[in-house]
Amino acid sequence: MFKPQKMRVAMAAWEIGRVKSGLGIKLGGLGAIIEELPAELVKAAARQDIELEIEILTPCFAHYDKSRLTPLAIELPAIINGSPFSFQAFEHIFPDGQKVIYFWDRWQLDWTNATAIYPSDPHMAAKLYSSVAQAMAGYIKQKQFSTVHLHDYHVGLIPFFLGYDCLKELPVHFTIHNATYQGITPLQDGGYASLDRLNLPGEKLFHKYFDFFNNLNLIKACMLKVYETGGKITTVSGDLNGTWGYAAELKLSHEAMWQKAAAQKGSSPGEVFVPNRHLDLFEKLPIAGITNGMSDLNRPEQLPELKASVLQKLQALRHPDDPIFHHPTTQSEMLARDHTFDQEHLEIKTELKRLLHLEAFGTEPINDPILITAIGRLVDQKNLGLVADIIERTIIHDPGAKFIILASAPKEDDAGQAIEGAFFRLAAMYPERVYFNNTFNLPLSKLILAGGDFMLIPSRFEPCGLVDYEASLVGNVVIGRATGGLTKVRYCAYLYEWLDISDRFGEAHAFFEQIRAAIDTYRYDPGRHEWLKRQAMAINASWDRSATQYIDMYRYGFLHKRWITYQHEVVNQFIGSLDDDRKLFNDFFAPGQKEYGDKLDWDLKLALSQVDE
Repeated sequence: MFKPQKMRVAMAAWEIGRVKSGLGIKLGGLGAIIEELPAELVKAAARQDIELEIEILTPCFAHYDKSRLTPLAIELPAIINGSPFSFQAFEHIFPDGQKVIYFWDRWQLDWTNATAIYPSDPHMAAKLYSSVAQAMAGYIKQKQFSTVHLHDYHVGLIPFFLGYDCLKELPVHFTIHNATYQGITPLQDGGYASLDRLNLPGEKLFHKYFDFFNNLNLIKACMLKVYETGGKITTVSGDLNGTWGYAAELKLSHEAMWQKAAAQKGSSPGEVFVPNRHLDLFEKLPIAGITNGMSDLNRPEQLPELKASVLQKLQALRHPDDPIFHHPTTQSEMLARDHTFDQEHLEIKTELKRLLHLEAFGTEPINDPILITAIGRLVDQKNLGLVADIIERTIIHDPGAKFIILASAPKEDDAGQAIEGAFFRLAAMYPERVYFNNTFNLPLSKLILAGGDFMLIPSRFEPCGLVDYEASLVGNVVIGRATGGLTKVRYCAYLYEWLDISDRFGEAHAFFEQIRAAIDTYRYDPGRHEWLKRQAMAINASWDRSATQYIDMYRYGFLHKRWITYQHEVVNQFIGSLDDDRKLFNDFFAPGQKEYGDKLDWDLKLALSQVDE
């Protein structure tokens, strides 16, 4: 068995979490994963008696306090639009021992801040991603790394700047967190010139790697480069064979999605959402699923925001006239004692439900209300506008059903702002049945999770799903759409299937039917509801399995490099055995094309042509 004693991994990502430190950022799930994954990988490697060192490579955004970072004496040149310049590199080691390398250039990154790190202009974005990739590749080549692990397309150009000699020995793997965003960039003066501006040889690379309906596609290029050099392409839910979750969805063509939608509704769909965004490379290359885990801090036994000492410290940072919770009873009781719980102490969850009802509606709960909750961003992906569509029919169906919604829309998102307006109107019309808050409040979000009965997640797409784990672990049963990583909680949730995104009424009906089933089970089959709640709380959401699979992927990378070496040896041995018959063989030898082609045959053909030159 091949097992290295030590591995050094360069993990590149645009977001790294660690927001509270002031030296990290998290605008989505990527940051949450990069914050937790490295430590879990170290533990998984230790279980295999492997010493693992990880360095996280990330941009240095303008709002970071550089006086807290240690500058590195290292040359990191980059070229954009033919103009050379150099990045600065800084190092910081966090209290948990994690080393992060930050890459800074004022020209490229001075515009960034805590809420803006992704350029809205695609040409500016491509130049930024290329320049940072050049700096990161320069750093990697000067250090003794054994593996590179890329996260999402923003760092996907790194392999192109590592060069052939480096890639020949260094395994590179690529994890896709959200394939909806692919770095698609309109051409300027053609494909060759567009890549030349990014310090990439356009004539050599455009057609083979980047061309996507006369645009550049950065995720396509990275996938091809990683695959041809023997690395693995993974995504954040599913299994290694890609038989379920997001890994399976990414393989589906528009035609396959359309056929599934037609089968669901019994008639022709109007429009379907294609997770791979029509990049058929996903249908051709093997995409493995390694399902994300979640820190044990999200379990109700350990949840920090249910601990009085944590809330007291948070309150101390606020003005005395600005309490964390607005209802005085909720505020005083949450800060007076811990409210952590487990399956043997569900009476504490009942108390949290009471305190949540007080916070949302200002009154003590009577006649066992059902608290239906939703938390998230009011963006197209989360599809939370569908919740507004079903509220009135739900409260008619059950007089005790109540909605508690904590969500907000980006200021520039007109559709999201309209959904906010719809929720505010519903809260004004039904103040005793609907609570809506568009102000982010982390302790309140955790109280909603822990005190709620059901969590609504009608996502248009959900590559991994974190809120489904968060809700399930605290006994808040999920009602949502069967998509991507959400299907991992299928056995303890209510999931509907719907693909025709043009038929909002039809989807709302499918969604409502699952809500009605959940309510009826709660009211008339409490034993079944209790079983679902306990099954949800018992989910094994730990990183152990996933982290082990990543370590095995790193080990596979070394083995695949050996396989490539063996291939070259076989080819060279065969050519050497031909002697005087080499020209005759080469004249007749022609490998098959496309599905009839064999990679080893093509390697042999290429080697023969190089020998003859």
